[in-house]
Amino acid sequence: MTLHSLPEPLHVALFFSIFYFIAALMTGVWKWRAMLGAQDGEAHSYTDIAHHAALHYGPFIVLAGALASFWPFGASFPAWVLIEIMGWTMVLSLSRYVSLGIRGGTSNQLHKPTASAKLGLVFFFFGSVLPGLTIAIGAIVGLWDSLPGKPF
Repeated sequence: MTLHSLPEPLHVALFFSIFYFIAALMTGVWKWRAMLGAQDGEAHSYTDIAHHAALHYGPFIVLAGALASFWPFGASFPAWVLIEIMGWTMVLSLSRYVSLGIRGGTSNQLHKPTASAKLGLVFFFFGSVLPGLTIAIGAIVGLWDSLPGKPF
């Protein structure tokens, strides 16, 4: 399979997964070094969260890209746009975790949420959750007719 034969949503998702793969490697080294230097052997919670987010966002965006490849609504709204929105939202989310880990000041950004933390949650909902649900619903619609034996 050549790169140009990939469905557009999967192509965009793979692009973002490269970023998360590299971020997972780099935050893994950062976490390991932090653990070595810590009295209790644990990294700051947001260093840990940044590493886990990078590990989870990569496969998540690829799965979303694969599901969006079954987008049944054609060119009326291209599914790769949803993947791009999700990808950039997760980049911003991951960068927030890295920033909190570098500062090391809080272990729970939502304990006393700032206006930017509240805005970030809204942004994450509209940038990741809503597009993700749209992709899932589109995939269900797109795959429904090809289900073997129509189980429902």
